[in-house]
This record gives sequence, C-alpha cells and structure tokens, in this order.
Amino acid sequence: MAVGSRSCLLAVALAAACIFGAISGATAAAAASSSPEQAGSGQESVSCMPCSRRFIGDAVLNTLTGQLVQHHDLTEMSGPGDLCKGLGDDLDVPTLPELHRQLVGEGSHRSLVYSVKFSACQDSMVRFLDGYDANLMIIEKLPHGVFADPFELQHFVERKVFLDVSVFGDTNLELPSALSNQSAVEIHFDIRPSTSTDCNLEIELPLHARYPTLDASGYAMVEFGSPDMFLRYRRKEIHSDSCLWVLKNLDTAGVDKATWQIPCGDEAHIGFVSSITFLSALVSSMSIVLAALIF
Repeated sequence: MAVGSRSCLLAVALAAACIFGAISGATAAAAASSSPEQAGSGQESVSCMPCSRRFIGDAVLNTLTGQLVQHHDLTEMSGPGDLCKGLGDDLDVPTLPELHRQLVGEGSHRSLVYSVKFSACQDSMVRFLDGYDANLMIIEKLPHGVFADPFELQHFVERKVFLDVSVFGDTNLELPSALSNQSAVEIHFDIRPSTSTDCNLEIELPLHARYPTLDASGYAMVEFGSPDMFLRYRRKEIHSDSCLWVLKNLDTAGVDKATWQIPCGDEAHIGFVSSITFLSALVSSMSIVLAALIF
C-alpha cells in the first residue's frame, strides 16, 4: 500500500509539473508576441495611398465619434516590404507645432477657421516644396445639427481656394436636426510657396445649422471634436504606375474646442405661433379666392 501511495503521489506531481510548464510557456509566448506591438504603438503614424484615390474621409463614416480608422488602401510604413517603405527616409518633413481653430460669425451660418503654423519654416519649407507636391488634408467630423453644403464648397474649388473637397455621410440639406445623421468634410489645401512662405496658413470652412429641436433655453448646443489632419506629399518626378502619396498624421489632440449655440424655438410658444400661422394662412387663402372671384 505504501508503494502504491508513493506511486500515486509521484504521478500527481508529474502531472502538476507538466501543467505548470505548459502555462508558463503560453504566458511567455503571449508576452513575446505582444511586446513588438507595444513597442510599435508609439511609432509615428505615417501611411501611404495610391494616387488614384482622391479621398479617405469615407473611412470615418462608421467612426464619427472616434479617431480615423485605417483604410484598406492606406498602408503603414513600419513593416518590411511595404509599398511605402523608404518614401519618407532622410526627409525633413514639416511638422505642426501650432494649430488653432475658432468658430466665427453669428446665427445659423458660421465658419470654422483653422490657423496652421508649420515648424520647418523658411529655407526648409522651400527646399521641401522644391522636390515635392504637398497639400494639407483636414477631415472635420461634424456634430448632429451641423452640415456643410457640397455645392457651396465646390465653388471654393472652382475659385482655387481649396485643391479638392468632399462631404461624406448625410448630405440632405433639408432635413431637420432630429431626422439627420452625422457627416464629415474632407478638405485638401494646396501648400504652395506663395501661400506658405511664412509657414502660416489660414483655412475657412463654411458651415450651416439645421433646424434644431425645441428647447426652453432658446438655444441648442453642439460641440466639435478634434479634427483629423494629414500632410500628404509625393515626389514631383513620378511614374504613373508607381505613384503613391505619403500621408503623415499630424497631432491635433490639443486643438481648441469649438461650441456652437444654435438658435431654436421655445416649446412654450407653440400655441401662440401655431395660431398666428393658421390665421395668416387662412387670411391669405381667402384673399386669393376673393381676388379670383372678383377679377
């Protein structure tokens, strides 16, 4: 019996050792596989996209309340063998140390004004623009109750104010705030030597308010989150079969918040306004009928 007990205890000990070894190996493997991701998470976000693709703002349609997700046509530069690898090496690309945004105007038709200042200024900017075509991409996620008129923005493109522009999401201009969905605007602003010699850019985006729901305060409050901003550039001498834009993600986490107080109706005035509207419509209709019968 003693020999049998010792054999059972030895078998249990061996089984426990095997289980502990398996758990330790799995933990070590998980730690080894996660460490490259953690090491790479702090790398600067630089991507590329084919020149045939005009916009990337459609990627925010399902993530309007969060950060811009990586699109399937955007390739990270960090991995070996990438299409983008080497395109940004040994290049003094301008950075964005200063970015201010403010809402100007009054009432239901206002504008977001971006004031941008690049750090690599004067000679560095001129050298960069001598060898590269570059433009600034701004993707502004509009809150509920605010929309951008795509027809109005196209006039800005025709007047060479914007290089290109597009509105994604809800583009129905007639819907009230309660029935509308969110949208996003993508602006391409050309960085030319004539506009950026002092490294300061000012960009104005016209916006409009939808009819808000009734509120006793007389105003509906909407707040703009941080925009997504990219510096997009490519070499001036390129071949059409190997044309790629390089996208450098510019940090906009510290941008100024913008809040819009949109005038709205007071629910307490519904009865009075409805009565006046009904009487006005009735008098107008009777006047038209009488004028038709008399004349």
